[in-house]
Amino acid sequence: MKITLESVQLPETEIIIRGNVTSEEVISILQLLRSKTSGKVVAYRDEEQFILNAGEIIYAETGGSGVIVHTSKETYETRQKLFELKDQLCAQGFAQINKSTIVNINAVKSIQAEFSGNYRVKLKATKDVLTVSRKYFREFRDRI
Repeated sequence: MKITLESVQLPETEIIIRGNVTSEEVISILQLLRSKTSGKVVAYRDEEQFILNAGEIIYAETGGSGVIVHTSKETYETRQKLFELKDQLCAQGFAQINKSTIVNINAVKSIQAEFSGNYRVKLKATKDVLTVSRKYFREFRDRI
């Protein structure tokens, strides 16, 4: 892939690269920067790159060597850290519910209190049940 002129605008910065850019690393960085402002997430599955819209993502959790992104049909992995993904998706209706999980608030079907003080969240599109810890419940409730 060759890029001859690329401009990416971020809230406080503008990056302009002129000339022929062929480095895969630079192209990946540009795609990542572009995704931070567009509500899209770059994710991987079986050595293939996918561009996911924020609305497609039901929840994301840390797992293995990265962050696992769950949609209604597929599971992907992203190279971002959970806090980076949270910062990127916060404006798209996501909230952190425990130290290793963020959830799309629009994908929540119901919330149920547990005896421990935590809460259980059932999702609309999957049968997965997630735990909202006491520490993150206020932030979650405020985002609803």
